[in-house]
Amino acid sequence: MAPLLLFPFMLSIFSMSVVTQSLNNQQLLLQLKAAITNNNNTLLPNWTPLHPLCNWTGLTCHPSSHSLLALNLSQMNLYGTISPVLGNLSSLRSIDLSYNALTATIPPQLSQLPRLQILQLSHNQLQGTIPTTLSACRSLFRFSLSYNQLHGSIPPSLSECRSLYDLRLSHNQLHGSIPPELSHLTSLKILHLGGNNLTGTIPSELGMLIQLQSLYIHTNNLEGTIPRSLGSLSALTDLELGKNSLHGHIPPELGMLTQLQVLYLDSNNLEGTIPRSFGNLSALTDLELGKNSLHGHIPPELGMLTQLQVLYLDSNNLEGTIPRSLGNLSALTDLELGKNSLHGHIPPELGMLTQLQVLYLDSNNLEGTIPKSLGNLSGLTDLQLGKNSLHGHIPPELGMLTQLQVLYLDSNNLEGTIPRSLGNLSGLTDLLLGNNSLHGHIPPELGMLTQLQFLYLYLNNLEGTIPSSLTNLSKLSELRLSGNQVIGHIPLEIGTKLSNLQILRLRGNQLSGNIPNSLGNCSRLAILSLSANHLQGPIPPELGMLTDLQYLYLDKNMLSGTIPNSLGNLSALRNLSLSENHLQGSIPW
Repeated sequence: MAPLLLFPFMLSIFSMSVVTQSLNNQQLLLQLKAAITNNNNTLLPNWTPLHPLCNWTGLTCHPSSHSLLALNLSQMNLYGTISPVLGNLSSLRSIDLSYNALTATIPPQLSQLPRLQILQLSHNQLQGTIPTTLSACRSLFRFSLSYNQLHGSIPPSLSECRSLYDLRLSHNQLHGSIPPELSHLTSLKILHLGGNNLTGTIPSELGMLIQLQSLYIHTNNLEGTIPRSLGSLSALTDLELGKNSLHGHIPPELGMLTQLQVLYLDSNNLEGTIPRSFGNLSALTDLELGKNSLHGHIPPELGMLTQLQVLYLDSNNLEGTIPRSLGNLSALTDLELGKNSLHGHIPPELGMLTQLQVLYLDSNNLEGTIPKSLGNLSGLTDLQLGKNSLHGHIPPELGMLTQLQVLYLDSNNLEGTIPRSLGNLSGLTDLLLGNNSLHGHIPPELGMLTQLQFLYLYLNNLEGTIPSSLTNLSKLSELRLSGNQVIGHIPLEIGTKLSNLQILRLRGNQLSGNIPNSLGNCSRLAILSLSANHLQGPIPPELGMLTDLQYLYLDKNMLSGTIPNSLGNLSALRNLSLSENHLQGSIPW
């Protein structure tokens, strides 16, 4: 019978131990609370001895033993510091204090938590260095310190946390090199080191991380070359090395990463050619190689990447023609090839990319005509073909792109008239057709583009009058019609309806009549250029109301009368040109 009598006694001892531990934890947590605050004095109101510990906000306890397992005070607008007493809560397995405004340093006492698996302190204002003692947390598998103000180097001792699979240290002020010891973290799947001040090369030892699925090392000052050993990371799905100072060639071995979905090498100093082996990356959805010094041709093998959604090759020195095989990329939403040295025709096969939303081919040496097939891209929002050598007419089919917001066709050799169908582009904000050889009248249908903010028609051979319908464009910020053969009067309604106008350039036309007094209502106007026309009459004194005006060009007209004293109110004026008129008097300042 003795064992039966002993059981209640043991149960009593266990209960007393649980109560004692609970009281100890309670005192420690109250010390933690004393070190933090928020901005409305209602911080953790149920953290009092009057409430059972396991009912306190942010705490999770074991269902049977009631031992403390997790502390989650994320996104609670907390200020203050992290108390070292956290290191005495020995049963904790998870700490999440992310998305607050905590300051000071990370307590090294956290290394006393042998069972800790998750430590998330990201998105605070923590300072100091990463404690080297955290290597004692051998059970840690998720560790995030991103978006703080930490400095110093990355401790090589973190490699002793062999259970780590998610390590995020991005967007701090860390410096020094990437420790090659991180290659010992053979369970690592996510590594975020971006947005620091890291230097040196990418360690070839990282090629040993065969389980790695995400490697983010962008927005640093890394230099050196991309190690060929990265090609051994056969399970890698996300490799981001953009916005660094990497140089040298792109290793063709990266084409062996057949599980890769995202590859960012943009904004570096990479040179050489784009490896043809990239055609093997059949799972790739996002390829960003822009803003480097790459040269050579665009590999036609890229047309085999049928899962590709984003392709950025812009701002390089690429040459040759645009491969017709890119028309096979049926999932593509964003194609940016601008600012290169590409030549030849725009492949009509690009009209097969029916998911395309953005197409940048600007600032190349492209020639030929604009393919009518681009009118099939019904989801297109941004089409930039400017600064090339394109000729022929603007296809009326572009008027079918009803989702279009930006259309740049400027600085080409386009001819013919402006299609009236462009009036269907009701969402258009930017229409740039300047510096071409367009002729005919300005279509009054452009007055239907009520979202338009920028209208550039300068340096063409346009004739006729300024359509009064353009004064319906109440959101217009810039109207540039200089260097055409436009005749007639300046519409009075410009001053009464276009109140958002900041730049009005009508220089070098054949406009006649008076300068409308109503232009004085365009209170945001910074540049007014009416030079080299046939304008006559006096300068309206109302122009003195344009207090934001910086440049006023009225020269080479037939203006008469005296110079208004009100122009002396133009305190922001930097440049005033009134020459070659019939004006009297002096400038009033």
